[in-house]
Amino acid sequence: MNAASPLFTRFAGFIDRLKQTIAAASVKVQGRPARLPTPLGLMLYGRLSRLTTRLRDLLARIEAERTKPRRIPAPGPHQRAPRKSTPKPPPVLPRRFGWIAQPIPEANAHAQTLRQFLCEPETETLIASDPRIGRILRPLCHLLGIDLTLIYRMIPPTHPQDTPQTKPHPLLRNPSTKPRPQNPRPRLPKPPDPPLRAPTLDAIQSLLDHTFSPRAQTHNPWFTPPDFFIVHPK
Repeated sequence: MNAASPLFTRFAGFIDRLKQTIAAASVKVQGRPARLPTPLGLMLYGRLSRLTTRLRDLLARIEAERTKPRRIPAPGPHQRAPRKSTPKPPPVLPRRFGWIAQPIPEANAHAQTLRQFLCEPETETLIASDPRIGRILRPLCHLLGIDLTLIYRMIPPTHPQDTPQTKPHPLLRNPSTKPRPQNPRPRLPKPPDPPLRAPTLDAIQSLLDHTFSPRAQTHNPWFTPPDFFIVHPK
């Protein structure tokens, strides 16, 4: 945890400033209503505190795993205790991406600070060392509206060599790599149109002769043929 102590101190200070902003927005000021409902602000305040505690305990556990030799369990039958099926409580906090910026516009400045902190080389190395760190920071990024690809691209894939049975997460794929070409089914050539037969040509010619012949024209009361024009002498 020696290398992660300065980073965790900076992260804890960031969380404290964010909690102060949330607490200020959850209190009435000069008779004005609170921008964030007080129960929602208290719940968010507690979640941020638990996030800091989880990250601190995880960094301490990672450091302990590095210093102490790993225990190899003795071979033998191992039975896992059955889990109790407890219904999950309904979510209370909004799940919309970056929802905190609507009631508290000051959260945009905190989001920019966290984005710069995550893009530092030391932070990227720390997150890439253990995927559990990225899982803890993921809800915070979702809250502040930070693109989650910043977290996913720091987590190395579980299986470096892709196999047909195991595929990496879509956000972990390299966009520069082209997809494998698929062999499409060969398209059969379109058969040519059958040639016109002689009876068909004769039928078309007879239809044209009957249509455009003078006898086929019907008498129209609004039209007088040229043969019936009467010329009056002057």
